[in-house]
Amino acid sequence: MSHAFGSVAEAYHRWRTAVPYAALDWLVPQPCRRAVELGAGTGIQTPRLARLADEVLAVEPDPQMRAAFRVDGVKLLAGSAEDIPVEDGGADLVIALESWHWFTQPQASREVARVLRPGGTLAVAWNLPELADDWTAEFWRPVTSAHDESRRPGRLILAADAPFTTPRYRVVRWTSRRPADDFVALLGTYSQVIAMDPVQRKEFLDRQRSLPPAGPDGVVEARFSTICWRTVHKGE
Repeated sequence: MSHAFGSVAEAYHRWRTAVPYAALDWLVPQPCRRAVELGAGTGIQTPRLARLADEVLAVEPDPQMRAAFRVDGVKLLAGSAEDIPVEDGGADLVIALESWHWFTQPQASREVARVLRPGGTLAVAWNLPELADDWTAEFWRPVTSAHDESRRPGRLILAADAPFTTPRYRVVRWTSRRPADDFVALLGTYSQVIAMDPVQRKEFLDRQRSLPPAGPDGVVEARFSTICWRTVHKGE
């Protein structure tokens, strides 16, 4: 299902939001000579990551997402979390931003452990809407109900035998102010909505458009949390 995002690559790039710098500052070790970004998509997160690492290798399995990648000075590689095209011990950081829940375990955990140097960091994060009241609970239902517990965004699932330290956890909260139509467009980039047939999708998004309470300026405020996890390769 993760490869379905390629069908909406342009919309995905336009409407999805990068992880805040406050989260990246906590996730990315310093110094960081080489970072490997898994599920890099169209490169939404990559420019901010490139400011914190000397070199970024962006890894993405979907050819349509790679075709929409727009970051200069970053090497884009065809690959996946289960088959990372990087040599053993070749990274100080492996990072997955809004993508870890799509990866197959235990293969991804073991592959990340192979690629990281001893003492290197695995970092993952998701931007998730906060369900603060009735309209947010109903509006974001396709986001919050899309996955079972084994693939729920916000959870760091690792293989039991992966050589990592006890993960550390942090939450960064922030507010997005956009017109209601922008939030509807964002909603259309999530997997459960993409999977609808075109008529059903249009009807659904039209219904959702009436939910956000816009202010006098037509802008809606919605709160988000960036859920962050990091852990360190213990080495041998």
